[in-house]
Amino acid sequence: MANKVLIFTKRVLPLSNTFVAAQGNNLPSFEPVYIGLRNSQAGISLIEGRATCVQEEHENMPLVSKLLLDGFGHVRPGWKNALGNLSASLIHAHFGKGGYYCAPIAKSLNLPLLTTFHGSDITQKDKFSYNKKHRKIAYEQSSKIIAVSSFIEQKLLAGGCPPDKIIQHYTGIDTDYFSPSGERNAVPTILFVGRLIEQKGCQYLIEAFATVQKKLPEAKLIIAGNGNYKDTLQGMANGNKDISFVGAQNRAQVKALMSKAWLTCLPSVRMRRGNEEGMATVCMESQAVGTPVVAFNTGGVGEGVEHGETGLLSPERDVEPLAENLLVLLTSDTLRERFCEAGVGRARTLFNIKTQCQTLEKIYRQLC
Repeated sequence: MANKVLIFTKRVLPLSNTFVAAQGNNLPSFEPVYIGLRNSQAGISLIEGRATCVQEEHENMPLVSKLLLDGFGHVRPGWKNALGNLSASLIHAHFGKGGYYCAPIAKSLNLPLLTTFHGSDITQKDKFSYNKKHRKIAYEQSSKIIAVSSFIEQKLLAGGCPPDKIIQHYTGIDTDYFSPSGERNAVPTILFVGRLIEQKGCQYLIEAFATVQKKLPEAKLIIAGNGNYKDTLQGMANGNKDISFVGAQNRAQVKALMSKAWLTCLPSVRMRRGNEEGMATVCMESQAVGTPVVAFNTGGVGEGVEHGETGLLSPERDVEPLAENLLVLLTSDTLRERFCEAGVGRARTLFNIKTQCQTLEKIYRQLC
């Protein structure tokens, strides 16, 4: 019988947490059971056929149960018993607040706890969900802490996480699925994939695209995603027929868009509150399908993209060099092809999720 690992996210499962599903589903020998406080239909297809154990399905008063867990670290019997009946070997919590939620669960079930920090859960300063209290408990109660990039590792160290608990480990992507297709759009196409929020920086890309169009009138920009910044971005686009807003896309749609684009742009920025990219999955996926990346050099993006080899980086919020880098890649077939080949190789070497999950299971076994 395979060992079981309880994989926690607050909701089971947001579409934005594709990396959680990809990691859990690619474990070689551990059987994943996805657990959380509430159900979410947005990304549930990503874990189709996998076992789940969600608090709201095992408690008569799920809101009260959630408040007791959040405020007092109390796990009510219904969910506790359901989790205990799974006979799991450990809990793997995603995000710092997930580690906080899982600390009392791990203690009550006598299971080791592993917590992965991804980005804003350690970089953001002033949000209640990410305050020092929650992080301190996650640090103390977790047997080990995974940092998804060296950038996040440094943030954890600066935030007081014990150095001997930190393991830097790339989550990785499915490089068998995200692989070159040989298809390309006939015209120069820039792709943006991400939530339409201020931090993702699509506003700077729209500004830069205006410069690109002056020299490449045939260029197109595709914006894939939804969010509270969408109206602002559409206003900036001002009806430009060469800018398409295609909404949130599933995994297959993202792969198709990336494969056909000439390049992917990730203009994420650091917010005043500290929100910053920990390690951008979009960068890894784009390079894996053979599409180079142009990005702002912020957070862990420089670990995902090798400047001058698999893409081009520039200082954040600076539109002029961003536009220049877009034009350089769009107008040079030779450079683009070189970056494409190097990006595929780098993704397979550093970010192959099957290899990364083998390493993750070694961590699991050490904790068990």
